[in-house]
Amino acid sequence: MIINEEFLLRDKNVSTAVDTINASRHRWYYYKEGFSPSLVENAIDTLELTSSDVIIDPFNGSGTVTLTAAMKGIKSFGFEVNPFTAFIAKTKVESANITTFDNVCQDVLEGVKRQKKSPLLTFSTFSEYSNKSKWLFNADILNSFEGGISRLNKVENSNIRDILKLSLIGSTMDNSNARRDGKCLRYKNNWKELNFDKTLFIKSLEKRLLAIREDLAKEDKLTAPKIVCGDSRAVIKEELTEKFSLCITSPPYLNTFDYTDIYRPELFLGRFVNSMSELYDLRLTTVRSHVQAKWDKPSQSNFGTLYDVALKEILQRRENLMHKDIPVMIQAYFEDMQNILSILRNKAKNNAELWLVVSTSAYAGIEIPVDMIIGEIGNKVGWYLKDIGVLRYLKKRKSKYSNEINQLRESVVIFTASK
Repeated sequence: MIINEEFLLRDKNVSTAVDTINASRHRWYYYKEGFSPSLVENAIDTLELTSSDVIIDPFNGSGTVTLTAAMKGIKSFGFEVNPFTAFIAKTKVESANITTFDNVCQDVLEGVKRQKKSPLLTFSTFSEYSNKSKWLFNADILNSFEGGISRLNKVENSNIRDILKLSLIGSTMDNSNARRDGKCLRYKNNWKELNFDKTLFIKSLEKRLLAIREDLAKEDKLTAPKIVCGDSRAVIKEELTEKFSLCITSPPYLNTFDYTDIYRPELFLGRFVNSMSELYDLRLTTVRSHVQAKWDKPSQSNFGTLYDVALKEILQRRENLMHKDIPVMIQAYFEDMQNILSILRNKAKNNAELWLVVSTSAYAGIEIPVDMIIGEIGNKVGWYLKDIGVLRYLKKRKSKYSNEINQLRESVVIFTASK
């Protein structure tokens, strides 16, 4: 199995979401774990897709694939287990009457100014009233959010209601004492001195609403996607009613990140979950790429020679692992990938392609060639491997658990449904 080091999209930043920060509609909520719309556009152009084709993304995140397809006039389906990110994807393709939008914005801003006591003030680490040494939001920010969100209950237009809800959540996160950093939320330098308050919240909200208004005014004709919130390992079989021409996606990396925890503030702010037990239940429905939940143990292990070699080496260095369940997590991850690849093969047209953005990972000083293992698994379930193209090499943070590996490979694994 050959790695294509000369792949035409290498070092073009297509595996990052950097170019979405200021892009129309994509900018409504920045999702740093996403990839570039240009990757989707490249795949569409390569396959010469038209409005008669279907594109899907089984790990749709904030909807880069479905929004790009919508802008291209192509029908698409997005499947996403996280209800907040599924909400982002759904909202980014919605339209609204500008006059009505302006009126609702003024009412919501008035609600923000008046504020309302937030039910999250004493919950977990959400504010200073939770009696913790550190907290995610100052009470002034949570009360400003609550004042705004309370005004949405009387808004009849569901599109405008969604857009304003997303804007309020985004403005709250703009004024959070913590920021996303890899697998966790990390407190900002001098976060207490930053003193986020209502004035800063209003400034953030007005900036977001202005950008959204500009995008809505363009009156883009979008081909509305179908966004399904649920575990793709289960819902694709039922919800995908037509065969696809292109599946382009990035499954969770084998990196022990628990994305439900990283987006915990938004999940609770938007009432997508209402208790820690509901959050834990959500974790159980995600791909088994983390050790933060007691998911079902895997039963399969026939994932090819490369998998066997990597797992054997890791087991020999078990004492160097940061968590005892990492070997079974690795097994469970590839079992999930095999399941997804098999489901997708059954839903693919004869000329379809499958593009998966993945990264290698490293544990106990052993690098796991995730892209090549997925290549072997895909062949096993009926796909034909077309290419494993290097997108970039990532600098790996050194740790006491794996300091021998200083970089990881990010690739796109491309399969075809027929030779």
